[in-house]
Amino acid sequence: MHGAEGYPHEICGIMVGPPGNRTVTEVKRARNIIVERARDRYEIDPRDQIRIQREADAAGLDIIGYYHSHPDHPAQASRFDTERAWAGYVYVIVAVHDGKPVDANAFVAEKDGGPFKPEPLEVS
Repeated sequence: MHGAEGYPHEICGIMVGPPGNRTVTEVKRARNIIVERARDRYEIDPRDQIRIQREADAAGLDIIGYYHSHPDHPAQASRFDTERAWAGYVYVIVAVHDGKPVDANAFVAEKDGGPFKPEPLEVS
């Protein structure tokens, strides 16, 4: 799992799927460009964002949302996460404790910058 590999730093990525619903069919890794606070912050490399958007467009897919890990912290959105959220996207946060994923939650921002509301998360 990506979060375990990046531990003790936050990892991040982009979730893509068919247009019109919130079903994720592919998960694309992205680089976290934050260095100084990588244990509790993430920012997707803009080059990865552009590349993944182009790949999704070419495949007829949409970006459904974004994921990142919380090393040794709960799978709950921080103020930093909420303030940077875009409306309409699903945000999945995975708690990774001692290098192992232990919990995950999904959220959707009601408007840009939040607030977040919980989103059902089904993994199949």
